[in-house]
Amino acid sequence: MTEKVKVSVYLEDVAGEMEMINNESSIFYNMETGEFVFYSEHYSDEAIDLDEFEEDKYVCLPSQFDIDEYSIMRKFVEDVEDARKQELLSVALEGKGAFRRFKDTLHRVDMTDKWYAYKTQAFIEIAREWCEENGIPYKDKKRT
Repeated sequence: MTEKVKVSVYLEDVAGEMEMINNESSIFYNMETGEFVFYSEHYSDEAIDLDEFEEDKYVCLPSQFDIDEYSIMRKFVEDVEDARKQELLSVALEGKGAFRRFKDTLHRVDMTDKWYAYKTQAFIEIAREWCEENGIPYKDKKRT
């Protein structure tokens, strides 16, 4: 039995795909072709036979719940050095509507760019872990 060739993937590409995931969709990675396939009950990239996803060549990217962006936001706030900004961002994360308030507060305290850089790096680390768990060879665009 011959082992199937696994195509390497850029971590930044995996991270970018993960940002598209929501609670009604999944994205699969085809280890033979290196392509990502978007799937939801309402729409998909192409005419997909769901039985194909049962084959070993497809691996599902982490779900929105596995990624847990709220925890990433909390960690970002913990790392903010300015006590006033940290307090404002921490309060923004409390209760219903936290995501919207957090983004509004980021804008007010001029930390939007820092947040997106932090979030991108967090998603790249999640992508690295996902690749390693699934035996998918990967590259980092910044290092190639």
